[in-house]
Amino acid sequence: MSSKLKVTVTFYGWPDNDPPSNRIAYPKTEYPLCVHNHAGGTGTYEDPITVAVITKDNGGNWEPGTRMYVPSLKKYFVVEDECAEGCENYQIDVWMESNANNDGDAVDQCEKAWTLDEAEVEINPANNYEVDTIPFFNSSNDTCNS
Repeated sequence: MSSKLKVTVTFYGWPDNDPPSNRIAYPKTEYPLCVHNHAGGTGTYEDPITVAVITKDNGGNWEPGTRMYVPSLKKYFVVEDECAEGCENYQIDVWMESNANNDGDAVDQCEKAWTLDEAEVEINPANNYEVDTIPFFNSSNDTCNS
């Protein structure tokens, strides 16, 4: 059963992950409802983008593997990481595709450009919504696709 709520949408990438990398707290090898073993995704239902949240074990709202859809971004997401300090219960921190070779300032500026103070999120969405698979950040040329 799906439900909708309003959340803040922020972004994180390789340079500001803790530690800097694409490591996640809830890899598929240990959490079968998750999709990836490292942060990633294209935004489709089959390949949702990793998000970090405060999980229920830490006083938050979601379990690892929870799927969601953000209509304003036209992308599916999956809880696969734990949010670092500073996150709120009604916040999702979306993985921005990036790697060790990217300019950290370019990634940071793109994260800020995509941040949404309030967005509707559908939890446990249907699998047939419109999807935009253009990445938020082009890691091959350090360009933001905002």
